[in-house]
Amino acid sequence: MTRALYACLLWLHPPAFRRQFATEMLWVFDQARVSEGVFLLLLDLMISAARQWLFRSGLWKVMLALAGATLQLMAGGVGWMASIRHTASNHPCAVVTPLISDLMLLTLWSVGIVFVGVFTSACWVTRFNRRRLAPRRR
Repeated sequence: MTRALYACLLWLHPPAFRRQFATEMLWVFDQARVSEGVFLLLLDLMISAARQWLFRSGLWKVMLALAGATLQLMAGGVGWMASIRHTASNHPCAVVTPLISDLMLLTLWSVGIVFVGVFTSACWVTRFNRRRLAPRRR
């Protein structure tokens, strides 16, 4: 029963990885399930699937770009918010700290703007590559 579950969960891995390593992973499962425990092997399988999809697909590059762009937008937004807020004192050197709700709103807007940009770019690149790599019909 647990071997069948493990074999079904192997399908969560990318196809190229599955073709290359599925039989070895099943063999290791058969050998180690008594000594290691089924739960740890299933947990390792789930972590492996997430890692394979993240690193082999290049999704980590998109996630890194998304995080970097969000940080840039937030840094610019915090500076912008600090420059337009009015201070209680008229001292020219007074530092204004934005409210937490302002920062949360800025974060939501930043993530939304970056997500739309990354999603639109990814869709365009995918569509462009499909047309470019499609077989030519006469």
